[in-house]
Amino acid sequence: MREFWLHWRSVLAKFGARTPTGRDTAVALALAVLLLLAHISVTLAVHDGQLPVSLPVFVWLNLVVTADLGTIALRRKAPRLALAAAVGMLLVATTLPHSYAGAGIGVLVCGYTVAVLLPARSAMPAIGASALVTIGGGVLAVALGGSVAGLPVFWGNDGSSTWNLVLAGLASHALAGLLGGYIRTRRAYLAELTARIALLHADRAERAAAAVRAERGRIARELHDVAAHDLSAIVVQAGAAERQLDGDPEGTRNTLREIRAQGRRTLGALRELVGIMRAGDTEDAARAPTPGLGELDGLVRGARESGMIVRLVIGEQVAAAQPAASVELAVYRLVQEALTNARRHAPEAEVDIRLDYAEGELDVAVRNGPGAVPAQEPTDAAGYGLVGMRERVQHAGGNLTVGPTRDGGWSVHARFGRDS
Repeated sequence: MREFWLHWRSVLAKFGARTPTGRDTAVALALAVLLLLAHISVTLAVHDGQLPVSLPVFVWLNLVVTADLGTIALRRKAPRLALAAAVGMLLVATTLPHSYAGAGIGVLVCGYTVAVLLPARSAMPAIGASALVTIGGGVLAVALGGSVAGLPVFWGNDGSSTWNLVLAGLASHALAGLLGGYIRTRRAYLAELTARIALLHADRAERAAAAVRAERGRIARELHDVAAHDLSAIVVQAGAAERQLDGDPEGTRNTLREIRAQGRRTLGALRELVGIMRAGDTEDAARAPTPGLGELDGLVRGARESGMIVRLVIGEQVAAAQPAASVELAVYRLVQEALTNARRHAPEAEVDIRLDYAEGELDVAVRNGPGAVPAQEPTDAAGYGLVGMRERVQHAGGNLTVGPTRDGGWSVHARFGRDS
C-alpha cells in the first residue's frame, strides 16, 4: 500500500502537484471527472440513451457533486471550513429531484481530515455538528419527498426507516472520526519516538565525543612525559659525546648511535603529541610514570591476584624490536582495558595475551573465552572502553580489530607497523 501511494505521489508530482494542497486538488479533479463519466454512461445505459432529467438539471447535479468534491482541495488549509462547505453541498444534493451518487464524499473525507489535523477537543464538536446537520437534512429531505439513496454518507438507505437513516449517518461520521483520530495519534507517537531517537543519538554522540576528548587528554599527558624523558636523555648523551669527542672517538660513536636511536623514538612520540591539547593536568598526573611492556608482568600478576586466569606469552623478538615508547604505552593500555572488559563482561573466563614481532610489525592479541554471561561488545553505559582503546591505538600508528569469537568469547587484536 505504501509503495502504491508513493508511486501515485510521484505521478502527481510530474503534473505539478508537488504540495499536499496541490495533490488534494488533483485528486478532487480526477474524482469529479470519473464521476461525471460514470454518471453519463450509467444514466444513458439505464434509460435507453435518454437523460432522466432535463439537461440543465443534469448539469446542475454534476456541478453540485463537483463542488462537494472540491472541498477536498481545501481540507488541509481550512479543515473546519471545508467540512462545513461539504455538509452544505450535501444538503443541496438532498433537495435535487434525482438521487445522485457521489455527493457526500467530501463530508467523509473532510470529517476524517478534521480528526487528523485538529486536537480531539476541537475535532469532536465539529464532527458531531456535521453529523447532526447531515442526519437532520437527510430526514427532512425524505419527509418532503426527496431521496438520499445515492448519498454514500447514508450507506444506500432510501429513508424508509428513519432509525436506519440515523444509524447510517452516525456510523459514517464515527468511522471518519475514529480513523482520523487513530492516524493523528499514530503520527504524534511516531513524531515523539523520532524526536526521542534523535535526542538519544545526539546524547550518545556527545558522550562519545567527551570520552574521546578525555582520552586524548590522557594520551597528551603520557606522551608529554615520554617526550620529556627522551629529550632529557638525548641532552645528557650529547653532553657525554661532546666530552668524549677528543679522547674517546669510539665511545663518541656509540653515544651518537644511542642518540640517534633515542631521537627516532622521540620523534615518534612527538608526532603523537602534535595537535593534542593537554587539559585538566594535575601535578601528580604530570609526574606519573609511563607504563610500557616491562610492566605487563605486574599487570597480569594483579589480574591473577583478583581471581582471573590469565596467560601471558611474549615472543622473543619483541624485546629486541625496541618499539617506540608510544607503542609500548598503547600496548599496555590495550591489555589493561581488555582485562577490565573480560573481568566485567566474561567473569571467570580464561584470558590469553600474546605479543609477537615479525617482519617489522608488532601484533598484540588478547582473547577470552565465554564467561558466566555471554560475551558481548561493551555498551556505552559500561564506559566507552573500546572508544578510548581505538583512539589510543590509532594515535600510536596501529590498527585495532575487536569482535566476538566462535566459542562465544571476545577478541582484541592490534597491529603496529614498522613506522609506529
